Amino acid sequence: MADQSAPLSKYNAKRDFTRTQEPAGKVAKKPGQRYLIQKHAASRLHYDFRLELDGVLKSWAVTRGPSFNPADRRLAVEVEDHPVDYGDFEGTIPKGEYGGGTVMLWDEGTWEPLGDPHKMLEKGDFKFRVNGKRLHGEWVLARMRDRPQDHGRHNWLLIKHRDDFANEADAEAWLETQATSIVSERTMDEIAAGDNVWHSNHDDAPDENPKPKVAIGSKKKPIAKPGSSAPLKFTEPELATLADGMPEGPNWLYELKFDGYRVQALIQDGQAQLLTRKGLDWTHKFSPIPQLLAKLDVQSAIFDGEIVAANPDGSHSFKTLQSVLGDEKRQVPLQYYVFDLLHLDGEDLRALPLIDRKARLKVVLESVDLHGQVILSEHFTEADDALLGKVCDLRMEGLIAKRADATYHPGRGDDWLKIKCHKRQEFVIGGFSEPKHAHRGIGALLLGYYQDGKFLYAGKCGTGFDAESGDLVRKKLDTLVIKERPFEAVPSDVRREAIYVTPKLVCEVEFTEWTPDNRLRHPSFQGLREDKPATEVGRDRPVHAEDIDAGKTPAEPVRTPTMTAKKKSKGDDVGGITITHPDRVIFPEQGVTKVDLAQYYFDIADHILPHVAERPISMIRCPEGIGDQCFFQRHLSQGNIAHVFDTGIQVKDRNEEYIMIKDIAGLVSLVQWGAIEIHPWGCMADDPYRPDRMIFDLDPDPESKWSDVIEGAEEVKQRMREFGLDSFVKTTGGKGIHVVVPIKPEFNWDAIKAFTRAVAQS
Repeated sequence: MADQSAPLSKYNAKRDFTRTQEPAGKVAKKPGQRYLIQKHAASRLHYDFRLELDGVLKSWAVTRGPSFNPADRRLAVEVEDHPVDYGDFEGTIPKGEYGGGTVMLWDEGTWEPLGDPHKMLEKGDFKFRVNGKRLHGEWVLARMRDRPQDHGRHNWLLIKHRDDFANEADAEAWLETQATSIVSERTMDEIAAGDNVWHSNHDDAPDENPKPKVAIGSKKKPIAKPGSSAPLKFTEPELATLADGMPEGPNWLYELKFDGYRVQALIQDGQAQLLTRKGLDWTHKFSPIPQLLAKLDVQSAIFDGEIVAANPDGSHSFKTLQSVLGDEKRQVPLQYYVFDLLHLDGEDLRALPLIDRKARLKVVLESVDLHGQVILSEHFTEADDALLGKVCDLRMEGLIAKRADATYHPGRGDDWLKIKCHKRQEFVIGGFSEPKHAHRGIGALLLGYYQDGKFLYAGKCGTGFDAESGDLVRKKLDTLVIKERPFEAVPSDVRREAIYVTPKLVCEVEFTEWTPDNRLRHPSFQGLREDKPATEVGRDRPVHAEDIDAGKTPAEPVRTPTMTAKKKSKGDDVGGITITHPDRVIFPEQGVTKVDLAQYYFDIADHILPHVAERPISMIRCPEGIGDQCFFQRHLSQGNIAHVFDTGIQVKDRNEEYIMIKDIAGLVSLVQWGAIEIHPWGCMADDPYRPDRMIFDLDPDPESKWSDVIEGAEEVKQRMREFGLDSFVKTTGGKGIHVVVPIKPEFNWDAIKAFTRAVAQS
C-alpha cells in the first residue's frame, strides 16, 4: 500500500485545491473504521471502495462495481490513500483535474478486519466484514501477481465470501436499481447539475433552461415543487423478448413497434421530465414534448412510450431521429407514442391488467389538445402474418404482442414479445478501418457484443453511412483509439486494417442473417444509440412463438430487488422452453438446480452449438439429479420432443434412430429432458460416413500427474502441426484431455481410424 511516512502525499500531489472542491489531505487524529463506496464517473465509470485505517482511507477502484455473487471476481485497482474527510464528498471534480467527473456517495457504514489488517494487506489476502446501507457481510480483497504490463499498478480482486448475505443474483441488474445517492437520493445526472461543482459537465455551451440545483443532503427532486407530493421516481421498464413469429391464443393485443427512443415521462405539478430506458434525463433533447405533457389535466403520472421522428411518408426513421435531436430549428416533428400508464394521481397502476391501464391512459390523453405530437399507441386485438406483412410494407419496425391481462413488471419476459420485420439489433463498435476512396469518414466498423464477460467479434459493417453520419462517427471514434485488440478474437484479414477503439459506442445495425460462423451477413448501419450501456449489449436470440404459453397466469409485479433476498427466478422458462421441476437440485454439492443448468447452456450456446448442433448425439440422463439413477440414451423414448429430432441413422441391431438438435431451443430441451452429458459424433448427421474431426482422447491413469497429461497433449498437437493440421484442446470430466483436430470430410472412418492408430503407436 502507500508509504506510511507520508500516507497522503500522492493524493495531495495529484490535485489543485484552488480548482477542486475535494478536501485537502490530512491524516485523521482519531482512529475510526469507516467504510464507504463512491460511484465515480471519471474517464470510465467505476466504484471507489474505501476502508479507514491508520487515519486515512485505503482505496481501490472497482471497475464493475461490487457483486454479492461469490463466483464473481471484481477487478479492484489499488489507488492512493485518501483523507477520511473525502468520504463526505459528493459533487463534481472539474474537467482537467485528476479524476475529473461526477462523484456520488453510493454506500457507507463501518467495517472490521478478520485478522491483523496490516499483515493481511502485506500478504495480499485482506479479509474483512462490512456493515453498510447497501453492502453487508464478509469480503476479501485478494492481490493479483504484478505483471510488467501493469506498469507498477497493483491489481486486486474484490470477492464476496459465502455467508448469509451472499447471493447469485445478476449483479449488474442490481447495480442499475441502486442508482441514487444514499445521502441526497440524487442520480449521477442530478449531482452533475447540482451546486457542489466547479462547472457543469453536460455541454460546453450554457443551457438556456438549466435544471434547478439541489444541495447535498436535500431530498428534493428537480421535478417536484415545494409542498408537492412525494417526487416520482424512475421505474425500470418492461422489455420485450424477441420472437420468431406471432404468438397463438386469444389473450394478446398487438401494437406497432416503433423505431425511436424508449422514453418514460414523469409528470408532476405542471412539469414533465423525460428519461431514457436507463434513467438518463433527456428532457432538454425532446422539446416540445415535455411542454405538451405539462398541460395534461393530472397531478402526477408516469407514461411509458417511445419518441420517434416521422418521415414525410409517415414512416419512422431512427436515422432521422438522431439527426434532429438537439436541433431547435428541426423541420421534422417529434412524436411521443404512449403505450402504458404506470402511475396516475398518487395511484400505482402497475398491478392492473394492461387492457385496464390502456383504457385509463386513453382518457388522460384525450383531456387536452396535444397537437398530434403526444399520441396514444393504439392496438389490435387480432393479428396474423398478413397484418405483419402490411406493417412491413409500410416500412415500420414490426409488431409488439402483449398479454392483455398482464401486470407491468420490469425487465425482460414473455408477457411482451417483439416480432420484427427485419433482423436488427444493437452492437458495440470495437474498431474501424479507413475508407478506401475518401480522405475522411469510415471504411467499415468492426462490431461486437458481450457474452460471458467476453467481447466477441460479429463482423464488419461498411454500409448505411452518409457523409454526415460517417464524419460524426469518425470524430467520436478518433477519441477512443487504443492499441490493444478489445475483441476476444479477430480474423487475420480484419486485423491487418483494423484501428481498435475502446468498446464504448453502441450502434444499431440491420442485417439479413447470422452466418454459421457467427458473423453478420449484409449489415447496414442505422445510427448510434446513446441510451444503452455498451456492456449490456448481447446477441438477440429469438424464442419460438409456438412455445409461448398464451394462457399462463400473469406475472406478479416485480419489486425492487435486494441482495439480501434470494433472486426470484421465473423458474419455468429458459429461452422459451418450459422447465419442469425447475428447483430440482441436479448437482447437490454445488447446489445447481435444473433451471440453473438450463440457463447455463442457454448462456454458452454460441460456444457449444458449433460442436453439437446437427450431429448425432448420445446423452447421459439423470432426471432426478446425479445422486440418483442415471442412464445412457441415444434415441427418443417417449414420442416426439420439441426441438429434438431423429437423424435417420439407425442404432445398431435396434429399431431406433440416433437423435440430434439444431439450435439453442434443442439444447435447452435436452436439459429439460434430464440430460447431464452430451456426447456428439465426429461427423454431421447428413454425412455420417465421413468424419469432419478427429479426437485424440488422453485418458490418464489415476496416479498420473496433470503435468504429464499436458505434456502428452502438447506432443499430439506438435505432431498434428507436422502434418499441417490445426488442433485445439478440450478438457473432459475428470483429468482427461481431448485433442480435437478439425478436418475436411473427405475420408471414411476406416481411414481416420488407421491414421489415429498410427499416430498413437508411433
